[in-house]
Amino acid sequence: IESTNSIMSNTLFIVGAVLTLLWYFLLRPRKGGKDAPPTVVSSPVVPIPIFGVMAEFFKSPNTMFKRCYRDVGPVFTIPMFFKRLTFLVGPEAQEIFFKASDDV
Repeated sequence: IESTNSIMSNTLFIVGAVLTLLWYFLLRPRKGGKDAPPTVVSSPVVPIPIFGVMAEFFKSPNTMFKRCYRDVGPVFTIPMFFKRLTFLVGPEAQEIFFKASDDV
């Protein structure tokens, strides 16, 4: 019985360590530089950081864009799995992107 408990506790430890590493390397929000746009990491749809944003995005992206625009402005970033998606909403926000040179 002690052997079974030891195996169970070791297995739980390994599973916990793997899940922590997956979160750290793939799902955690990463900070940009000091001039980076704000990162949206919470959602009123599902109150779990990161996962809530993804759930809201997949449920209704248009509603999410409107909420983020209202809450943080025309330029914002959302973490999606291991990528960061930055949105430029409206002609004023997009103007800098389209007028910048390709040499950046």
